[in-house]
Amino acid sequence: MSAMNLEEALRELAGAVAVAAGRDPRMRAARLVLVKRCIAMLGLVPAGLPSVAAMIRLAVEVPDQTARRACAVLVVHALALPGLVPAGSVGDVCALVEGALRDALLRSGYPFGGSIEAKVRVLERLHATIDELMQPLEPTFPNWIQGLHAG
Repeated sequence: MSAMNLEEALRELAGAVAVAAGRDPRMRAARLVLVKRCIAMLGLVPAGLPSVAAMIRLAVEVPDQTARRACAVLVVHALALPGLVPAGSVGDVCALVEGALRDALLRSGYPFGGSIEAKVRVLERLHATIDELMQPLEPTFPNWIQGLHAG
């Protein structure tokens, strides 16, 4: 899954919410985008279009780490829209995100041993920093230290 495809999916999700009139049509449109995009990212071919909850359960089991990571990022962004991800799926959401985005969660101060409620509070805000948290860490040593070891 390329970064461009993820960006496309995020734009499509935002567009679905912006275009539809009224809360219910917006949520239906956004759920449809979320499910279709994650299913495509994961390379799944389900018999029918699963619900958001079923799609999240399927995503947890997918062995392709890159595909699971892309879907988890999309789900993190979806959590920013209250009601888009069913409340009954928070355990599966935590399992998906913890398995796919462990390094980013460690950097964010995610409460791995905390309650589901504490975890969800962090995940609902994570969309704002997830891109930054997923970047590789930069060396923190100043350049002049390298000179100490030369020669």
